[in-house]
Amino acid sequence: MNTAAAIMNEPEHECLSGEVTDIRWRDQESGRTILKVAVRGYREPVVMLGVTLAEVGEIVTAQGQWRTHPTHGRQFVADGILAERPSSARAIEKYLASGVIRGIGPSLAERIVAAFGDKTFEVLDKTPERLGEVKGIGKGRVAEIIRIWKQGELERKVLVRLAEYGIVGAIAMRVLRQYGGSAVDVVLNNPYRLAREVRGIGFKLADEIALRLGVPRDSRERIIAGIAHCIHVSTGMGNCGVPKEAFKQQAIELLGCGDPNAVIGEIEEQAARRTFIVGLTLNGESVVFDRRLLDAEYRIARALRERVQNAPPWAITPEQAREIAIESERACKVELAPEQRQAVEMALLRSVSILTGGPGTGKTSTLKVILEALRRVRAKVILGAPTGKAAKRMRETTGMDAATVARLIGMGRGDTSEPVEINCDTLIIDEASMVDVRMLDDVLDALDARASILFVGDVDQLPSVAAGRVLGDMIDSGAIPTTRLTKVFRQAEASAIIRNAHRVNQGLALEPQGDAPQDFYFIPAATPEATAAWVTKLVQEHIPERIGIPANSVQVLAPMRKGTNGTEALNAELQRILNPAPDAVIEKYGRRFCVGDRVLQTVNNYDLGVMNGESGIVVAIDTKAEMMIVDVDGTKVEYPFSELDQLDLAYAMTVHKSQGSQFDAVVIPLTMQHYMMLQRAILYTGITRAVRFCVVVGDPKAVRAAIENARTQPRITALQMLLERPDAIPGYKPRPKRKES
Repeated sequence: MNTAAAIMNEPEHECLSGEVTDIRWRDQESGRTILKVAVRGYREPVVMLGVTLAEVGEIVTAQGQWRTHPTHGRQFVADGILAERPSSARAIEKYLASGVIRGIGPSLAERIVAAFGDKTFEVLDKTPERLGEVKGIGKGRVAEIIRIWKQGELERKVLVRLAEYGIVGAIAMRVLRQYGGSAVDVVLNNPYRLAREVRGIGFKLADEIALRLGVPRDSRERIIAGIAHCIHVSTGMGNCGVPKEAFKQQAIELLGCGDPNAVIGEIEEQAARRTFIVGLTLNGESVVFDRRLLDAEYRIARALRERVQNAPPWAITPEQAREIAIESERACKVELAPEQRQAVEMALLRSVSILTGGPGTGKTSTLKVILEALRRVRAKVILGAPTGKAAKRMRETTGMDAATVARLIGMGRGDTSEPVEINCDTLIIDEASMVDVRMLDDVLDALDARASILFVGDVDQLPSVAAGRVLGDMIDSGAIPTTRLTKVFRQAEASAIIRNAHRVNQGLALEPQGDAPQDFYFIPAATPEATAAWVTKLVQEHIPERIGIPANSVQVLAPMRKGTNGTEALNAELQRILNPAPDAVIEKYGRRFCVGDRVLQTVNNYDLGVMNGESGIVVAIDTKAEMMIVDVDGTKVEYPFSELDQLDLAYAMTVHKSQGSQFDAVVIPLTMQHYMMLQRAILYTGITRAVRFCVVVGDPKAVRAAIENARTQPRITALQMLLERPDAIPGYKPRPKRKES
């Protein structure tokens, strides 16, 4: 029988009031609660369902309706629940004994209420020092109870008020931390601020709150907030702008106003005034840009054009550069190809240059010779990369210190009052395909004006997770001196991983597999279920036993999150198999984290100093301190439980999230369920993440479709245009740079 169909709704609405006698269940994130309430006139406590923060002993008033559940019987489903302090001595004792005040248990609650009776709350509010009259409570304990009571009561009053507007659980705590005692005023006066300023509250939740408070659907405040949300959605997909007509339609559908012209008119006005969106013509099409991102692209283009005109800090001639390159090559005991030597000379002669190429084309060897050449001209060099793993690999391959870009520009310092400067003669950024618009804007703003900068990366990989197509735009503009390495060296050609990566990038089928052992295999699977079964076998058994690479060094890379072979389903299964008996577990936000789990950061967190795409291992879960400790590349990061929604399991991750990382072994499932993401760049990027062993498993049709699909969704950016034509936006002046959230 269908459970939902078996639930009989009874239409009459009632108002019930009574004392909470038991909390049967509560979801801390949503505030949804099943509680028992002693209601006058009812022989047994009423089972009540609703959103509330009420505790045992409190008096609640609820508006709702009865329904009968086939398993749990008659229940009262509340539309809203208001809680009041208990008034009787017996109820006050229950309330204090429930643990609502840390440090007061049943025994102490009994003694406190015995001393003050139904005046207990009055004592706690007005003369809390009188707690010292209670036997067994010393001065230190009195002070601690007073502190907790005052803080808790302020928070509780705010949280109870926020719950009235549907803001509960962890999100309510974030609102409280953001605004303190002013939280309710912010919600009442401008609920759309929450969408801009509080992580976890998007436009839809803020809009629900606003509409509940009586904000008209066609109010200008609501329309502007909806427009801002639409541009935010587009930039979250990597774009800096969106076609104007599509943008108008998105906003109209989102807002559902009676008059679409009000939305269209507001878009036109905001775009013309260039407040938070800007209207431009790009390749003959009207486009709406995010003002902050367009400002950043404009500043980048201006800074690069100025810098490319300058000479590096050292003064040498082309002849001297050629001689230094030859000497450096000799010192490094390598023999460079002509295009590699050109890159070395370019790094010596130009203040901005790019070195790009696929796997096995000699980027690392070229970079080592460049570093030797820079040493010979006595240049102070700083190395950086977008992620901790990429920076670590840069340290290993060069023997020099390397930092994350976030560290270089001072993110996560806490004190941001002093401007950050990157003082060097040359800055080299590896994995430059991952660099996004805001990141490069920050770097160029902080970099010494006389310094040169070299970008190293593979432009054929996927672009950055965040907005922009920085490396591709710089190369395609022709404004930045670029060396593209194309020759695959003999030692690299011995790797089937590298051979197949280049075949995919050229649109060619995977090479036929012989009988001899190799480092790349394709395993055909007839169905998505068979593919998923192969993935778990490969990770758990085949690769560890036959290749000698342990399961914790095998990374599954999927094109998508959803589906039988999406990261969500694969992570749940791999966690069950690979971490069956963890020392500690915490379940938050619908996720289950265990000690020993591999986890992935999904947003930039400058306070913790962890960037989107970085991964680590859970090493401890402290339920008392409500903290989970994650080892991220040797750094112990303490995550409050309230911020665990920033983490995903990482036994499987999307190919996009794997950028900048390399793994001993990679398993890539491909099925026709992934048809929207069957793209050449995704398969190419996934294969190039493997160092020692790679397996593609799945539907041969899906693999063929990915290889043949060279069309990736083009990103809408302005950087290439601004590098090609400095006057492309007549009269445009970017706003002064400032720290943006």
